Amino acid sequence: MVTFQMILDKPFYSVSMVWNVIRRYAPDQISQNVRIMRAFKDMTGACFDVPSDIAQRFEDIFKYEESERRVDFKLTRAKELPELKEDDRMMGGQGGGYGGGYGG
Repeated sequence: MVTFQMILDKPFYSVSMVWNVIRRYAPDQISQNVRIMRAFKDMTGACFDVPSDIAQRFEDIFKYEESERRVDFKLTRAKELPELKEDDRMMGGQGGGYGGGYGG
């Protein structure tokens, strides 16, 4: 697993906002593989896991969108996790916790 973080331009109230962004740009066969989404404590972004075998394609989709359109998010591979919202337990996806898949 590779852990990504998506930062939005404006704070949000629910990780469903991040899920909506992912589903808007990524095809179903990719978006359905996103796992264990947790919001940042300050609600400016979220982190989540993507299987290693599709991580590069996932990243390429969002990098393309960032370069070709005006978007209100930035996707990066997580190098370290920010403080996470405590009551946002395992929002979406199936499976266990973070696989230690930071970055790359």
